[in-house]
Amino acid sequence: MASLFLSYRRDDSAGFAGRLSDALESEIGVDSVFRDVDDIRPGQDFMEAIETQLQAVVAVLVMIGPHWLDATGADGERRLGAPDDFVSLEVEAALASGKPVIPLLVGGATMPAATDLPLSLAGLARLQAVTLSDVNWRGDVERLVASLRELIPVKGKRSSRPVWQILAGVAILAILGVFAALRFLPQSTAPGAPAKAVADISGRWEARVKYDWGDEYSERFEFKQLGNALHGTATYQQGTLAIEQAKLEGEWLSFITRSQEMLGSDDPWKEVTQRYTGQVMPNSIHFTLEIGGGYSVHPPIEFVAHRVAK
Repeated sequence: MASLFLSYRRDDSAGFAGRLSDALESEIGVDSVFRDVDDIRPGQDFMEAIETQLQAVVAVLVMIGPHWLDATGADGERRLGAPDDFVSLEVEAALASGKPVIPLLVGGATMPAATDLPLSLAGLARLQAVTLSDVNWRGDVERLVASLRELIPVKGKRSSRPVWQILAGVAILAILGVFAALRFLPQSTAPGAPAKAVADISGRWEARVKYDWGDEYSERFEFKQLGNALHGTATYQQGTLAIEQAKLEGEWLSFITRSQEMLGSDDPWKEVTQRYTGQVMPNSIHFTLEIGGGYSVHPPIEFVAHRVAK
């Protein structure tokens, strides 16, 4: 039985859905993703199949492409919310199931507002979305898989050996591993040595950033650490954005921010993702910034942020 339920609109994001299914199954396991186009048998009752699958899976992925919200039927009416719209039925059942529901934004799509959704689907707008961009597809999928692994146990091949043999082998390998670690690892990493402390980056940091299109801005970063959690804001071309997916491991810091851009008044807004990776020094952070999505492709930008005295 599949571990993940993938809902998508075929004429909106079928290509992305197939690409993501292949990537997830290669990482999590064969047949770990349920898609109605592949997995509902001809003549099978649609809602019965959906409800059966929702009971079995651990999470539901709702893929939202650029025309997911405004797709219309043969009569010219919007399909979302129509009684016979399979996507609406899937999402409504997923929200009612109590299972984790994760919106996935593809093709430059943005998260719909609750006011744009039928009342039965309005809860979708309150959920944290994950953007899968063309520019950073591999990295975005890797981060998605990492978060899904917290819900799904890693699938492995079943061994035909007796359990006692497996446990004995594991014990021997563990003992050998300990001896190898003690012999070859530096003394500072031996058992009993203090763990490497996480850097303290609380407070304000400032940097002068020159972007690849020629503009230069003074950018500010505000960080607040609450235990292992990291919160804060970052400016991007002087607009203040909330940081998301922040991680601080030892001296390495990573987080993303999101903004919107458009080319002209007749062009739709597109989401832009800024991915920051930084090495933390005592009074500076050496950043690499990758910008994905939007209308343009940008090379990575390197800059240094300095701590501002309180």
